[in-house]
Amino acid sequence: MISNEMEALIQQRQQKDEKKKKSQIPYAAAALIAAAILCLFFWKSNHIYAVYWVIGIGFGIALRYSRFCFAGAFRDPFLLGNTRLLRGLLIALMISTVGFAVIQNGYLKNNTIDYTNIPGCVTSVGLHTIIGAFIFGIGMTIAGGCASGVLMRMGEGHALPLFALLGFLIGTTLGAKDYPFWYDKIIKKASTIYFPEYMDLKVVVIIQLIILMCLYRLAVWYEEKR
Repeated sequence: MISNEMEALIQQRQQKDEKKKKSQIPYAAAALIAAAILCLFFWKSNHIYAVYWVIGIGFGIALRYSRFCFAGAFRDPFLLGNTRLLRGLLIALMISTVGFAVIQNGYLKNNTIDYTNIPGCVTSVGLHTIIGAFIFGIGMTIAGGCASGVLMRMGEGHALPLFALLGFLIGTTLGAKDYPFWYDKIIKKASTIYFPEYMDLKVVVIIQLIILMCLYRLAVWYEEKR
């Protein structure tokens, strides 16, 4: 009897909340018109800006409906036992592995190995990578999302991500200001490891895909166990 009364109260509250909600169609129409006007402005200024604008909107819509977030991909398995985002990230890495392999294979056929020109930003790895990744992971957890997640939630109208964005801007500015110091002290001394220097690119791609597939299977097993 009590449970029935509680269920009735919940339904009444939900009905009241639905009545209070305003239609979002006018806001969507206004945003669409504004985006179209900006696209025309970019097209007249520089065609490539308009292309970037359309691609950016497409990525934003995809992120919005997929709820994809790097922070959530690594956080949810521990907090919720859900590996959906992590599995999505692993699939994205598999696709990008093949895509970058095709691009880099074309480069390596026609050029000698030069880290500054290889597609994919090949750079040094060392202690600075570990420290930076650890600090960035703490920042993502405190902010409640990665850069893409914060931007997506800002587009939804949340206020808290504005402070996270401010932190991004301050951190980026300080990082650019102090980068020469860190480069001279640590980054310059670190080694650059590019596996195609030591084995065939096809072998590297196959090994990486196998590892990613194993991680995907492990994520499925972990979620089923939890």
